[in-house]
Amino acid sequence: MIGDNLKRLRRLKNYSQIDLSKLSGVSQTTISDVENNLYTPNIKKIVALAKTLNVDVNELLTDEDKEVTK
Repeated sequence: MIGDNLKRLRRLKNYSQIDLSKLSGVSQTTISDVENNLYTPNIKKIVALAKTLNVDVNELLTDEDKEVTK
């Protein structure tokens, strides 16, 4: 879920993984592993990526295919 969201949001900003890495301080290897669902980043990295992409943390963490119901 977070990997798909990260890849989608990164591409919307026209950032390469290297661009995002340089801007966020999160290694390119970590970004690749997250996008390929091989690694779940800690909250510090999630916050850094969200800030760099100018999105709310929830946008990285929420599965947009599923509606939230009460």
